[in-house]
Amino acid sequence: MLEFSFEIMSESNINIEYVYGSEMFKLNLFLKNGYWTIHPFDGMLLQNRELCKLVIIDLFKNKYFQIMLAKENIALSSLRTSIELDPSHERQESNPAERRGGRWQDPVDETEEFIGNHSIEEIIQIEHDALEQRVTFYADLLKKMFMDNYGPGDHEFDKVQSLVRILKESQAKMMELTKTV
Repeated sequence: MLEFSFEIMSESNINIEYVYGSEMFKLNLFLKNGYWTIHPFDGMLLQNRELCKLVIIDLFKNKYFQIMLAKENIALSSLRTSIELDPSHERQESNPAERRGGRWQDPVDETEEFIGNHSIEEIIQIEHDALEQRVTFYADLLKKMFMDNYGPGDHEFDKVQSLVRILKESQAKMMELTKTV
């Protein structure tokens, strides 16, 4: 398993896989409003800010990541993260100027932030890409199973094959959404 790999989806979207410890994390690097932002896909990173900070700091130190950025003309110093990693920089809501209609403004949750940073087309593409990664994973699993003398007619092989088919159908339906959006 490679420590760092990436796939350029478009000139403004790069999917990244990064191994931290023994765990593979998936991140997305995207260009929006002139800024490159790195966003973790993994629920573990979204729920655990400390781990997310460690993974991203380690990723920024990774020479392969730095080379990829250089080849894509992205300055390391210009990168942003979609999740605030430093709690000392979070908004202070004690400022009366932040009040709305006599109520304190609620902190922006991750869902709202994600929606605010992505168009519907980008969200569909992100989900499509995530499905593509799963299809690739299970297709590789099918190849390994086949090499281990499993094949059509084997209960587990047939289940995995059905899973790949369902994922591919889901991808096709997502692409239909982009035509109607």
